[in-house]
Amino acid sequence: MRTGKAAVWKGKFHIDIEQLPIPEVADDGLLLKNEASGICGTDGHLIEQDPPYPAIMCHEIAGRIEKMGANANKSLNVYGGPLKEGDRIVLYPWITCGKCEGCRTHRPGTCTTCADSFVYGVPYSMLGLGGAEPINSRVNEAPYFKGGFAEYTYVFPETYVWKIPDDMPSEIAVLMDPMAVAVRAIEMAQTSPGIVEEGLNTNSKVVIIGAGQVGILAAAYIRALGAEQIIMAGSRTDRLRVSKELGQVDEVIDIHRVSPADRIKQVQDMTGGGANVVIQCANSVKAFGEGLEMLARLGTLIEVGNMVNQGETIAIDPAKMICAKHARILGMSANNPQSFNRAFNFLKRHKTIPFHKIYSHRTDLDGLLDTLKQKGNDDYVKGLVVHS
Repeated sequence: MRTGKAAVWKGKFHIDIEQLPIPEVADDGLLLKNEASGICGTDGHLIEQDPPYPAIMCHEIAGRIEKMGANANKSLNVYGGPLKEGDRIVLYPWITCGKCEGCRTHRPGTCTTCADSFVYGVPYSMLGLGGAEPINSRVNEAPYFKGGFAEYTYVFPETYVWKIPDDMPSEIAVLMDPMAVAVRAIEMAQTSPGIVEEGLNTNSKVVIIGAGQVGILAAAYIRALGAEQIIMAGSRTDRLRVSKELGQVDEVIDIHRVSPADRIKQVQDMTGGGANVVIQCANSVKAFGEGLEMLARLGTLIEVGNMVNQGETIAIDPAKMICAKHARILGMSANNPQSFNRAFNFLKRHKTIPFHKIYSHRTDLDGLLDTLKQKGNDDYVKGLVVHS
């Protein structure tokens, strides 16, 4: 029996490297030999918890098709296809049912709106959706490889996939997921031109809070769209350096060296009264309040960072911070394959935009747990599992 290597998540900071059976490929599926698996902030949160059962984490997956079912091109949603064995692809991590009220209302493929969803690398009960588990993530049930921290990933029907161009490294293609989060947030900041509350445009002065992977990639995308000014407020010297080198931001504010009151004043001084757009990417409740303080009148704030409940609250004066400013505030969790497609196309600029600089840590499966433990280190920006 042929087997493949997998990093099996069994408990809080507990990963065992195991050999799992390589599954048979159904007529409507395919088997991917992983080449690059991105370490997401979600993986950093998951490893701090106990899973409901042993599973394989990771939803940022790029690899080469090793075996393919006869009808896989019909059962998959393929951008750039048709596919054949030997092609490289990158995955959209969510599979939705396409039939529930959420899918009918918001289009199939839109994540977080379908209660009966499967996500590669995340056990269903940890999604918080409250529906039924259409595909389980158990490693002891075929097809075993249901997340990216393994030698293989089994790709189920109805998955959205992108064929990777020959000149695009897999480590760039696998950035599609965090890039798509950034793209969707920025698209939410845009409006029809000429309206009173016009959002992001070439005159915009933009503040990004949080110099993590999404914040840095958002800066790169906003720079490409031609915003007048981009200010990054974040921490860790290496992250702020990458914000300049990859994100091409104009100014950085180190939140560990500048007090909240002083950084709000700095933004107001740099922008001449406040930011037209704030993209809040930090997993910090207080950062949301700071973003409101930094926002100009008739400005737009997109809240991306507070996806994980920290058990904290802040006090906000809605009259002063929202109504008086005529602020437009949008929270983001839903995304869709269309934004992923725009993100993937933006990554095709990898020859002129140094996307590779976002990786501070590279490892193999054996070093995965150690790398996950380093996510809070000063030199950590983003990790990557490279498969031989």
